[in-house]
Amino acid sequence: MPCPKLTPLQARFAACLAATLFLIFLYLIPLNIRFAYAIDVDSIIREDHNHPIVLDLDIPFGVAELGAQEHPDVLAKEDLHQNVSLVRRAPEGVDALANNAPRLKNIRMGETQYWMIPKDVLTGPKSPRSPGLPTVVQPKNEKPEADGILFERERKRDGGLSRRSTTVYVTLNTCIQPSLNATQRSDDSSPPQLQLFYSEDGSVKEPGPDTPEVLSIGFDDGYASAEIQADGDVYIGVFAPTHPRYRGIVEPDAPFLYFVDSDSQAALLQTNATTAAKPGDESYKEWMKLDPPPFTMFAHNMNSSDIFGIQKSYCGLSKNAQMSRIGGSLKTRMTNRGLTPKEQFYITGLNRSSGYYGILAMEGNSTASGNGVVGGGGKVWKTMNFTTKSDNNCAVVYDLKFCSEVAYAVPSNPALNVSQLMKLYDDHAAKLYKNFSYSLQQIPCNASSSSKYSLARDCDDCASAYKQWLCAVTIPRCHDFSSSLSFLRPRNTGQNFLNGSILPDDHPLRQNVLTNSSRNPLIDEEIKPGPYNEVLPCRELCYDLGTELPQCVGFLGVRQNKWLNLLVRDK
Repeated sequence: MPCPKLTPLQARFAACLAATLFLIFLYLIPLNIRFAYAIDVDSIIREDHNHPIVLDLDIPFGVAELGAQEHPDVLAKEDLHQNVSLVRRAPEGVDALANNAPRLKNIRMGETQYWMIPKDVLTGPKSPRSPGLPTVVQPKNEKPEADGILFERERKRDGGLSRRSTTVYVTLNTCIQPSLNATQRSDDSSPPQLQLFYSEDGSVKEPGPDTPEVLSIGFDDGYASAEIQADGDVYIGVFAPTHPRYRGIVEPDAPFLYFVDSDSQAALLQTNATTAAKPGDESYKEWMKLDPPPFTMFAHNMNSSDIFGIQKSYCGLSKNAQMSRIGGSLKTRMTNRGLTPKEQFYITGLNRSSGYYGILAMEGNSTASGNGVVGGGGKVWKTMNFTTKSDNNCAVVYDLKFCSEVAYAVPSNPALNVSQLMKLYDDHAAKLYKNFSYSLQQIPCNASSSSKYSLARDCDDCASAYKQWLCAVTIPRCHDFSSSLSFLRPRNTGQNFLNGSILPDDHPLRQNVLTNSSRNPLIDEEIKPGPYNEVLPCRELCYDLGTELPQCVGFLGVRQNKWLNLLVRDK
C-alpha cells in the first residue's frame, strides 16, 4: 500500500510534533533516576592502610581541677573539638577522639577515664604527611642505629587482618604527676604509673582494671602506646592507681645523646652522626643547612625527683625539666665536627660538682607539631647522665674559627669571658700555624707523580695533620686539679690557686718542670688559671703527623721513650 502523500503544511506539522514529543521524553527521564550522595560513600577505601590513624592523649595525673586561667591549653583543645559531629556520637561518660588531635584532661587517683575512637574517624580523611628531615644515608652493609634516630621505622602490619581493618596508633603521655602527701623519704619511688585498657571489637564500651577480656598496657615513665586493629568503634580506658603516700614516642634502647665535656657551670653535648653522607652529597648539605636544628634536649639535676615517672613523656619533660630550650639555657646548632653532620647542645646555668640527667627529644615530628600533625606529640630518647666539674678554672670552648675541631674545657680564669678566651687561644694557634704554612709552600704539592714527596699523601693531608696536632698541644684540655684519674697530668702548680692559696715550696709538683708550668707559656702568662690537670693528647696524633709530613720539613718522627709517655697518652 503506497504511503499517503502529505501536503507541505501537514509535513511541517508532523516534524514539529515529533520534536516536541522527543524533548518531553528527555525531560521526564531524570525525574525517575535515584542519585547517590557523596556522603554515603567512604572518603577513603577501607582497605587502604597507607594512612595510619594517630591519636594522642596528654594526661595531667592526680592534680586538682584547674581553672581556665591556669590551664588555657585545656580549654583551647576542647574548643577545637566542640563542633565535631563525632563527639555527639560518643556514649554518655565517654569522650570522643579525632585523628591527630591531642586531648588534655586531668585524672584523679583511683579514677578510670573512658575514650572512644568512632568508626567515622577510622574511615575519614587522614592527616597529610609533613616534609620531614633530609634523607638519611647509611654506610653499605651497616644497619641503622638501635635507637632508630631519624630512620622512620616501617611498622609491619598483621597479614591476617580483615580487608576492612584499620591500624590505629594511640599514644599517651603523663604531663603532671601527683604530689606527696607526707614528708619525702629516701626510699620513696616515683608515683604509680597509669594503665591503658582497650577493646578492639567494640563489645566493651568501658574497659578498665575490673573488665575481663580487654587488653592492657602499663605506662613506662609517663609514656604508653598501642597499635589497635579495628573495623568499628574503639573504646579506651585510662586508669590511675592509688598510692597511700601520693595525692592528687619513645626510643628506649639508646640515648643518641653523648657528653662531650663540661666546666663548673656549662656542658657541651652532641648527637651521633645524623647521616653517613659525604661532604659533597646533597643530603650532607641539607643536614648542615637545618636552622633551627631538629632536636632539643632536657637537663635535670639528679638530686631532684620532679621528672621521676615522666622521663619518657615529652609533655611531662617540657613542663617539669629544669633546663630546656624554652628557658633560654640551651643553645643548639648543626656542626660537622668530626667530618659528619650532628647537632650540638651547649647548656648553661648548671651547678658545680653536680650530676644531671640528659634527655634528647624532638618537638613534634621535627618539621611540624600540634593538632592535625602525624607524630605531632613529640619524641623522647633514652636518658643519659653527665656531671659538671668542681673547679672554676676550666671553661668549655667550641666552634673556634681556626681550631675548628677543638670542643672541650680549656684552662681559664673567671676574669675572662668565654668569647675572650676562645679568641685568645684561637688567634695564638693560627699565628703559630702561619710559619708552618711558609715551609709547606716549598714542597712540590702540584708536581707530577714522579716528583711528589708521596704517592699516598698530598699537601692537604700534611696540612690537616699538622693543624690537628698543633691545636691539641697549643690548646690543652683541662680537668679538675682535685681529680686523681691516671691519664691526667698536673700543670702550672707553681702558680697561686684562684683563691690566693699556693702549694708548699717543697711540694714535689713544684719541683718538676713538667708539672710546675703549662705546656703553652701563653696560659701561665696571660690566662693565669692556677694549678689544673691536663688531659694529655693522644699518642696517635704524633704518629699520624710523622707519616703525613715530608722529610724535608724537618720533623724527625716519634721516638718511643719515657719522655713521650709524660707528654701523650694512649686512647
